[in-house]
Amino acid sequence: MSSSVIIQKERGEFVNANGFNAWRGFDERGYETHFFDWEQMTSGVAPVERDTITVGSVLFVRRALQRLGVETAPLDYPPSLAGYLGRKIWQTSWAEVRSQIDDPGKAVFVKPVEQDKVFSGYIVSSFRDLIRTAKWPGAMRLWASEPFPFVSEWRFFVRRGEVVGVGHYKGDPLLYPDASVVRAAIDDYSGEAPVAFGIDFGVVEAGGTYLVEVNDGFSLGCLGLGPLAYSGFLEDRWKQLVGTAA
Repeated sequence: MSSSVIIQKERGEFVNANGFNAWRGFDERGYETHFFDWEQMTSGVAPVERDTITVGSVLFVRRALQRLGVETAPLDYPPSLAGYLGRKIWQTSWAEVRSQIDDPGKAVFVKPVEQDKVFSGYIVSSFRDLIRTAKWPGAMRLWASEPFPFVSEWRFFVRRGEVVGVGHYKGDPLLYPDASVVRAAIDDYSGEAPVAFGIDFGVVEAGGTYLVEVNDGFSLGCLGLGPLAYSGFLEDRWKQLVGTAA
């Protein structure tokens, strides 16, 4: 069993509440903790090993995994969950989006396909919305979808097939997804799902519950998940990825 953990710090401080929460959980469980920053991870100073769990930003953990020869791919929209989307989703590129946007144009929600998310998804509807995209190449692959009227969005933390925590992150916190839809989706995804992942659902104004996206668990923000549950969640996914799971 792993008994040590690497947690990212920058300038001597935790990068965010996620790192602090994970540290609390691993510390309470008696794990030996070491702290390294991004430069130490990329230069090889941080001693990455399969039996040492790595915690930090997506970039930080992915770099550790790459040093071990492990590559990951975003989960986003698993084919087995297509029936829960309630909207059309397709892949495109900035070149295609730019060529189709007039002023004003037809609105489209876009987010990057690339593993390391370089920007948060947002709606493009006019030339003004494209100004900020000038630094990204036209060939950059994107997920695109019709804008969807989510009024509340929630994340369900799933570990070993069970929901171990729920976090609200956008919209009205009093509007909760239909639990039967969430359970059905988790069951339908179980055959291909990783041991720990986050599955996001949103509620629309008319009351329906639809899938927002699926996120891998190896560097997922805690969104209020308690330290012990969060540390176990991260540990399980790390062990699965590096091949040390029991």
